[in-house]
Amino acid sequence: MLPLIQNETLKIIRRRRFAVVIGILFAILAVVTYSQYRQLRDRANRNWRADIQQRIAGYQNTVRRGRINETWSRSLRAEINRLQFYLDHDIEPDRPTAPLFVRNFANVAGFLLLPLLIAILGSDIVSAENAEGTDKLLLTRPVRRWKILTSKLATLWIFATLTLLCGALLSYSVSAPVLPRAGWTAPTFTGFQVTRGAFSFDAVRQLPLWKDTLIAYGLEWFALLCVASISLMLSVLFKSSAASIGTMLASLIGGTILLASLIGGTILTRMSPDWTAGKYLFVSALPLADYYTGVPPPYEAMSMWFCIGLLGAWAAGAMIVSYVIFTRRDVFG
Repeated sequence: MLPLIQNETLKIIRRRRFAVVIGILFAILAVVTYSQYRQLRDRANRNWRADIQQRIAGYQNTVRRGRINETWSRSLRAEINRLQFYLDHDIEPDRPTAPLFVRNFANVAGFLLLPLLIAILGSDIVSAENAEGTDKLLLTRPVRRWKILTSKLATLWIFATLTLLCGALLSYSVSAPVLPRAGWTAPTFTGFQVTRGAFSFDAVRQLPLWKDTLIAYGLEWFALLCVASISLMLSVLFKSSAASIGTMLASLIGGTILLASLIGGTILTRMSPDWTAGKYLFVSALPLADYYTGVPPPYEAMSMWFCIGLLGAWAAGAMIVSYVIFTRRDVFG
């Protein structure tokens, strides 16, 4: 098994996909870091309490006007109470620091950026063999097919882990020279919830930033492993690399699901909360770090544990389909 994994690893490195992924991460993080630096500089002479009060007033006016859907209204009410919590406890939230930048990377990038990068890495790991003409040689080797597919899945999981780890290291390396480096032990508050229309403090918990960061990255790591498993399934289903990559990217950004004027994929959960079946799409469950923090899910019946179970079910189903099709595939089909 180890030689097979080494072989798959060399294939990904040879295609330079991982180098492209790291380059994309570096470029995006550099731009966002510059924005955070300017924000920190502008906040130097500003009253953060007045800014928070102004944000709360703006959100309250938006909710009172009643021109937004229930999901968005619920999110704004949760944000209002979160900000009020910080205001009441005299804690300045979201002050740009390098540790906080690393923590927020798990939330922001875990929603779409990291899954897209994993899709780029994994959606053609099997279909590329057909494009390169090596599929028949691969399937006629004296190695059990399930071992071949397992090596590809393990390789994808390894690179998903490396992508997340590199994102964390890059986010700190890029931001530390221009943002304050202290703050790993600063208190963080997560678990803000809206229960039956009312804000609940029962689930609010205080953790040092480093521990909160580890939990958030652990959740996103699980989500990326599930995305990698789904990418593998699409690569098995499609013999064309373009088709497998395109389908995965489209499912993530909502480009291919269009039903009776509803926008599908990730955008569906924001645009059409009345379509309750959308909560069973794997893209609805991807931002686990957000749900852990206390951001209300797009559907009220969802919870973080529901999302973890949903992603696990999608990943398990994808692996079952992948193994059944790959082990039974006609070599000359």
